[in-house]
Amino acid sequence: MSDGTLWSADLGAPLHIDTDADPYLWGYLHLQIDRRTFKEWLDQHLTGLAAIHNIELTRKLRRFHKNFYEQTLVILRDKLHADEAFIFHPVPLTYMPLVVHATRIHCEAPDAASCEGISAPTAPHPDIPEWQQRTGSIAFPSPHLGEDGVRVTRSYPADSTIMMTSVTYHWHTPPGIPDVYLRGHHDDPEVIAAAMEPLDDFARTLRLPETAY
Repeated sequence: MSDGTLWSADLGAPLHIDTDADPYLWGYLHLQIDRRTFKEWLDQHLTGLAAIHNIELTRKLRRFHKNFYEQTLVILRDKLHADEAFIFHPVPLTYMPLVVHATRIHCEAPDAASCEGISAPTAPHPDIPEWQQRTGSIAFPSPHLGEDGVRVTRSYPADSTIMMTSVTYHWHTPPGIPDVYLRGHHDDPEVIAAAMEPLDDFARTLRLPETAY
């Protein structure tokens, strides 16, 4: 992987989306990071989680997580243009990590349904039969981002053996204030089911630092 694809010296930029979530449950994933800092962060992150979960940190596990986070950084930063990303610590190291990413969306439409692109992650996958997909939606107000919020859960087969589950939150804010979009997904529905309450609690902590809503 080339240096230009992943690594960056642009650290310490002000947060676009902030949270005061419990640091024992949630960690921050720098989307802009240099190689040395990434290595130091990964060593501390994996060593800490191994101690929490009382598991041996093998070379195979280190390599799996290194590859996962390198790929995740590229996807979140360069393809999804996420503003911030967070890691849910209680997922054991033997599972794929649960990473959620938050993005500001500038939408001045009077209703959330008119926001361009907002329905894409919740719309049925065109290449998967609809009967194999499950979607649920509930209203989800936020103490920081307002009452016009929604949480959408969606399950769909990634292949013949893996059922992906995604959780998406969207808050439509008044004109002049960016909407906030939070999303995470995992290849084990039981992990999402076990994390749903902490995910909801975390989502309610999100706020826009520059906006006193």
